[in-house]
Amino acid sequence: MFMLKFWQRDRLQNVMIHEFLRRGGRTIAENECAILVEDAPSGILCVSAENEEAGREVMAARESYDLVILSQPLMSEYAERRYGLVCEHPCHQSVYTRGEPLPLSGKLDISVANEAELETIAATYRFADREELEAARRRGMIFTAHADGKFYGYIGEHGEGSMGMLEIFPPFRGRGYATELESFMINKKLEAGSTPYCHIIFGNSASYALQKKLGLETAGEPVLWTHRRGTGH
Repeated sequence: MFMLKFWQRDRLQNVMIHEFLRRGGRTIAENECAILVEDAPSGILCVSAENEEAGREVMAARESYDLVILSQPLMSEYAERRYGLVCEHPCHQSVYTRGEPLPLSGKLDISVANEAELETIAATYRFADREELEAARRRGMIFTAHADGKFYGYIGEHGEGSMGMLEIFPPFRGRGYATELESFMINKKLEAGSTPYCHIIFGNSASYALQKKLGLETAGEPVLWTHRRGTGH
């Protein structure tokens, strides 16, 4: 019931709380106004809180954190002061809430990345390390796009379940391939019974435009991936 309350109150802001629990995650701590959840597959933590006092209470369930996602920025100062957690790339969270699959043009041949393609992905995508890319391929959740024998780009799912890793190589941009790839990924997520969502790093105007075009709704407040100072993410 508590998870349902959070999900219904602000579906866009709290999609990760909902998805972590749907994926088999566990609630580490909760009170009337905050919850701390651990994602089962990735072990990543997410906290959502209506106010700082409630958020402090649930975060006290852990002595320290290497990485925790803040569903609202109101906990950021406390997380830095108490746990030494910093955020290098604040994001906006966009969520596909319609529940209906998107049409595909069929102009791309989309398939799970092979080893050679993974080498190219690792060399061109800077927000995931090789281990995360390998894990996505083992899950069958990193895809490449081809047409006319050419490798056009790729898209994948991050370890905690968000869509991402979207890249169209420069010679092929402006042809609608990003729209096709993300539509494909949204449909894959819907088939699996999940709510598709993604994180947009501040200032990425192309991604904001793409999410709007595909009908995703963007949460009103930033989502912060915070990590222990000096460790990076």
